Amino acid sequence: MQEKTGNVILTYEDGADRLEQIPSEDRQIHSLVKEGYDCRRGCEQSWPVLYHLSHLRANLTEWLPVGKEDTLLEFGSDSGQLTGGFLKKAGHVVCVDKSVSRSRILSERYRDAENLEVHAGDPWKCLEDLGRRYDWVIACGLLAEAERYFDGDAPEQQALQKILSYVKPGGHLVLAADNRFGLKYWAGAAEPHTGRYFDSLEGAGHTFSRNRLEQILEAAGCGPYRFYYPYPERWFPMSLYSDRWLPKTGELNQNLRNFEGERLVLFEEEKVYDQLIADGRFPDFSNAFLIIVGEDRRDLPDYVKYSNDRAERFMIRTEIVQDHGSSLVCKVPAHPEAAEHVREMKRWEQELEQLYQKNGVHANRCELRGGKACFEFLRGKTLEEELDILRARKDYAGLQTELQEYKKLLTDTLGPELKPFARSDLFVEMFGNPEFTKAYRGAPVNNLDWIFGNLMKTADGIWIIDYEWTFPVQVPIEYLIWRAVSLYQYGRNDLASLGLMTQTGISPEEERQFEEMEHHFQRWLLDGTVTIGEQYLATAGRTLRLETLLRTDRSNRIQVYADTGKGFSEEDSMWILTQPDKQGVIHLEIPLPQGTKALRLDPAEGCSLVKVRRLAGELGGSYELEYIHNGRELEAQGILYTTDDPQITVTNLVEGTRLIHAELSVEHMNPDTAYACMNLLNRVRAAERISQSGPYRILKKIKRALGR
Repeated sequence: MQEKTGNVILTYEDGADRLEQIPSEDRQIHSLVKEGYDCRRGCEQSWPVLYHLSHLRANLTEWLPVGKEDTLLEFGSDSGQLTGGFLKKAGHVVCVDKSVSRSRILSERYRDAENLEVHAGDPWKCLEDLGRRYDWVIACGLLAEAERYFDGDAPEQQALQKILSYVKPGGHLVLAADNRFGLKYWAGAAEPHTGRYFDSLEGAGHTFSRNRLEQILEAAGCGPYRFYYPYPERWFPMSLYSDRWLPKTGELNQNLRNFEGERLVLFEEEKVYDQLIADGRFPDFSNAFLIIVGEDRRDLPDYVKYSNDRAERFMIRTEIVQDHGSSLVCKVPAHPEAAEHVREMKRWEQELEQLYQKNGVHANRCELRGGKACFEFLRGKTLEEELDILRARKDYAGLQTELQEYKKLLTDTLGPELKPFARSDLFVEMFGNPEFTKAYRGAPVNNLDWIFGNLMKTADGIWIIDYEWTFPVQVPIEYLIWRAVSLYQYGRNDLASLGLMTQTGISPEEERQFEEMEHHFQRWLLDGTVTIGEQYLATAGRTLRLETLLRTDRSNRIQVYADTGKGFSEEDSMWILTQPDKQGVIHLEIPLPQGTKALRLDPAEGCSLVKVRRLAGELGGSYELEYIHNGRELEAQGILYTTDDPQITVTNLVEGTRLIHAELSVEHMNPDTAYACMNLLNRVRAAERISQSGPYRILKKIKRALGR
C-alpha cells in the first residue's frame, strides 16, 4: 500500500493502518504539523507536542558528518524528530518505523523533501524487503526495544548483529541509550520507560550502564566504537561531550528537565557533578549515551555545543575538532539564516585585533573554512578561572584587586576609541531606550562578551577567545563592566555581600538600567523564539525537593497499604490526599489492586483521635467491614492513638472486592495532650473496674445500711 504526501511516498502493508491503535496525541500532532505549527514560536502546554515537534530534538544527531553522497537509514524514525537534520545533508534518506500513524506525521512534516522515502510496519521485514545497505544507520531506540523483536537471553546482541548487516563496509551505526546509573535517577527523576522512581537503579526498565553497553557491543562484534555523552539528556541535548573532551566543573548546571511529569530533587545535581568530574567519574553517571560504531573519522568532533535556542539568524553550534594534531574551535551555522552571522566573525576578528592590539590584547585568530568559522584553540587560564581560585581560597581582597585590573584593562584597551555616548537606532533596537541620568562614553564597535570567561592569559599575551556578540553599536563602557561582573556573580552566592558592583563603580541605579538593557538585548536575540526554559515553565511537572517534603504538613493525607499475598510493604502502598467536609468528615473511595487480601489504613503520622464512621467494601453492593487497630477505644469519641504509626486493618475482605468506601474524621493531637488523655482514660477504666468488683459492691451496701 502506498500513500503520497507532497513529494514523499509512504509504503506499508495493506490494512496495517486499520489494525493500528492510534493514540489521541498522534491526531493532535498530525493536525499541528498540517497547520504549520512551529515549536520555536508556539508554546503548547503539552509534553507530547514538545517531544515530537521541538527542533532541539535533532541536536542529538544533526551534527554527524553525513555527506551529500551518503545514503542513510533511520531505523525507528517515529514522527521524524531527528529526520530533518539528515534530509539537508544526506543524498538519500530511508525512514522505517513500526507505526503507520507516526510515519504519516513524518511524511507530512517533510512533504517537500525530494530525498526521502518512508516505510511502516514490521521494521525488520521492511529492511529485508528493501535489501539495501547504507553509509549511515541511525538506530537510537534499537537497544531499548530489542526485546520486542528478539527472544532469549541476549536480545540486544541479536538486534545489533542484525542491524549491522545493513551497514555498508566503512559505514557507521549510531545508537543511543539512557544510562541506568544516570545522575538524574539518583537525584529523583523517574525511569523514562516505566515512569517509576528508582526503577533504573534497581534494574527495571530499558536502561543500560556504560559497562553493560560495552559488553553488548563486544559480544555483537561491533568493532571500533566511540561514546558521546549528551547533556542534560538525550531528548533536548544542548551539549555532547566525549572521552576526548569531558566537562569541567561548573558546566553542568541545567539539570531540571522533567517536562513529562513531576520529579524529586534529593540533592543538587550540579554540585554532585562537580565532584564526579573532579574524580574522573562523569562518563559513568552521564544521563545518556550516544554511540558511533565504525572506524574513527577525523571529522567527528570531540565536543559539540548547540546555541540554537534563539533567533534563526543567530543559531549556531560550536565544535571542537582535531586538525593535524591540534584542536580547532569551529562555529557552524545551525540554520541557513545564520550563515552571515558566522561569516561576520572573520570581520570582527580583524577589526577587534586592530582595535585591541595597541594595548596588548589580541582577538583569537579566525579562519573561514567551508562555511565554518574556525578558531585556534588557545591554552591558558581565563580570568574566570583565576578568580575562582581566589574565591576558593576566600581571598576576596585578591579577587577585588583582579576586578580593578580587569576594569583598567578594558578602559585602557578601548580608551582611544571612547567617545561621548549617543544612542543610535540600532542601540534602541537592541537595548531599548533606557533613561540614563549621567553622561557615558563608549566605543563605536563593541564585543559585548568582554566577560571573565572569554579573557584568557597565555604565554603569548592576553586574548579574547569568543567575540560572537560583536556589533557596530556604541554602548556605555560601564555596561560592559556590569555585564562581566553580573555574569560572574550569578550562582556564586558567597559573593553577594562583597559589593563587587559598587567597587567597580556601578551604582544601584545603573544596575537597574543595565538590567533593563540586558533583558531587552536577550529578547532581541530571541526574536520571538520560545526557549526551552520557557517551555519548561509551561510544560513541566512539579519539582519536589527533599527538604520541602520533609517539612510538608502530612495532616492532609492518608497512607493505604494493600496486601496481595506478600504482606504490607511501602512499595505496595499509596498516599491519598484528603479534603474534609464542613463537618470535618473525610470521604474516601479506595481502589484495590487485583488479588488484595487485606487492607491497612494509616490515618495519621502521629498522635491523633480517629473516628471511623463507615468502612464498607463494594462488590455488587456494599457490605460492612470489620477492622482492628493499635489505639484505645474512647467509645463514642473514637480511637485514641499515642503512637507515631496509627493503623486500621481490615480483616474480612471478600474476594473480588475492588473498591472500599471510608468515612472518618481525624483530629491531630499534641503528644502531651494524647498521653494525658490516655492516662485519664486508664484512671477511668481502673475506677470502673474497681466499681464493678465484688468487694466494692459489698462496701457500697454497708454504706447504704449505715446511712452514709
